[in-house]
Parts: sequence; structure tokens; C-alpha cells
Amino acid sequence: MSKSTKPTTKEWLALYEASVTFKKSACWEWMYDDDIFGIQDPETGEISFCCIMGNAGEHFAVAGYLGNEGLDGILKMLSGELEPDDPDNMFVQKCLMCSFEDRTLLAPEDLRVIKKLGLKFRGKNAWPVFRHYAPGLFPWFITGQQCRFLTHILNQALEVSLRCRESKDILEHKTIQTYFVRTSKKTSNGDIVWEDKYIEIEPFHPAFVSFHITDEIRVRKLASIQPDKRLALEADTFYIPNPVKEKGRPYYPKVCALLDHHSGMVLSFDMLSNLSTEGHKCIELLADFIEHTGKKPSKLFVAREETYYLFLDLCNQIDITLEMVEHLEFAEEMRFGLLNFPSFQ
Repeated sequence: MSKSTKPTTKEWLALYEASVTFKKSACWEWMYDDDIFGIQDPETGEISFCCIMGNAGEHFAVAGYLGNEGLDGILKMLSGELEPDDPDNMFVQKCLMCSFEDRTLLAPEDLRVIKKLGLKFRGKNAWPVFRHYAPGLFPWFITGQQCRFLTHILNQALEVSLRCRESKDILEHKTIQTYFVRTSKKTSNGDIVWEDKYIEIEPFHPAFVSFHITDEIRVRKLASIQPDKRLALEADTFYIPNPVKEKGRPYYPKVCALLDHHSGMVLSFDMLSNLSTEGHKCIELLADFIEHTGKKPSKLFVAREETYYLFLDLCNQIDITLEMVEHLEFAEEMRFGLLNFPSFQ
């Protein structure tokens, strides 16, 4: 976090004060994590979709899921599309979060800010922690702009929660994908005015990347190999939970793996820092396998949309049937094996 983007002392103090007030309300006693409503950032116009956690008495927090991508992530978790124990849960979140933790979970940076502000917290789940979550990135310290927005999120989430204590009718709307949103605008003298609105949110449509081989001679050679009907492969792409720090914010590496669909043998894999810029390494795995073995699979099975589109152009180029399936038995075994390996824990 560069000095130019750090919250000021005044911004930090406003955020901590808002978090203390929010926690004292204990609004998670009557609010559930599926009571979702929106709060608009007065500066950027972006809408965060709020989820208040703590009703189960375990994790106490309020999160503002950012934009339709953030909303899509929390809806997948709440609907069961992503199971509670699915490792992907930690990689799909796009939000600003204030959670209340034990002191041992705070980073030195958190403690320095608290000490500088002269604040004191004591006890279990008493210490506010503020983080920004983004897909594929390690949860990170907030910037000045994020600090100001998170302050609004806490204040307005409390406002909405108090109004919902007797009845949650304001959160209901007959139209699908329409949400109750606290919108904001600045007056001529700089004050912020908040209003209630019902806003229809467009479904999130992720952008997927696809790569192809540009060497036409190589493409012709690969395409000329007859597919082996006895050979089918699985391809998968997934994050591993060991963050890597090179410059700035740590990220979660992504693995691309090829496996034999019948035996489960891992044929090849590579680790990427970013699928958009390094996805060409994945198609090289398949092309290299064909060139080194002289065998071309008749089918390539995938279970994720991102993996489907990643290999789509290459499969069209060299005549391999690409098939989307519900799950990949051996790729999933490899994935969970990696996650349980000591070096990845």
C-alpha cells in the first residue's frame, strides 16, 4: 500500500468509530447473511451489496460485495452453487470487509494504526479488521478511498439493519435481480444525502480468455495427427491457497493440469500468476503432449467455463472434441491432494 493511497488519520478514526458503533448494535442477532441490500459509494457510484454475518455466533462481520461481480460471488455461496467447504470460496470474493477478530489475528500494520489512534479493544471477537478481497489476490490492507467507502458501508448497513429490526419488508421486491439500495449524492456544499431506491442489477457475465497457436506449420502438423479414440484427457485450472509475494500485493497462483481421463495419471501441469497473460502456457501443455507422444486425444473434458474457453480455440484448430462436464474425477482428486499436501497448507 503506497503512502499516497493510505487512509489519513482522520479517515482511520472515522472508520474505527463506525465499526465500534456497528458492533455495539449486535444487528446480526436479527439480520441474516442472505438479507442483502446495496450501498452506493458517493465518490465512484459503485454499489456494494451488503451481507451481515454473525447470526450463527461464529464469524462476526459486514461485507460489501462490489458491483455485479461481487454480488455474483456471494449469491453462488448462498445458493449452494459453491459448497461451504469448497476451496473456491476464498478465491471468488470481491468485497470490502470489516470483521471482528481476536487480537492474535491482527497484522502488525493493524496494531500500529490502533496504537496511533489511541484506541483500545479487549476480548474475543473485539478487534476490528478491515480488508479488501479480490479474486485471485490475497486479502489486503485498504486504501484511503476504500476506507471512506467502508465507513459509509458500516454506517448505512447499521441504518438499514435498525429499520429491519421489526420488519424486513423494505428488502423485498417482486422483480428478480432488483435490490434495495441506499443511493447517495453530494449537495453543493459537500454534504452527502442518502435515498432509498430499488435498482435492477444486470447479471454478471465474466470475460474469458482463449489462446491459439499462431505458428501455421505447427498447427497443420498437429491437425494432421488422427485422434486416438482410446485417449481422452481432463484439463483443469484452479487456484492453490499458498500466496506468492513478488511485488506489492501477494496473489494466489493458478495451476493448469492435464490428466489421463481413464487412468488418472497426471500428464503435465504448470503454475501461472495470471490466466489472462499466461494462459498460453496451458495450451502449450496440450500441444507439447501431442508432439512428444505422437498421440492426439479424441476428447478433452473440462468442468469450468474458464478452462473451456481457454482451450476452445486450440481444440478447434487441431480437431479435438472439447466437452464440458459436471465434474472431473481425477482432476478433483489431484486438486484436493495438492490442497492437503503439507507445503500447500
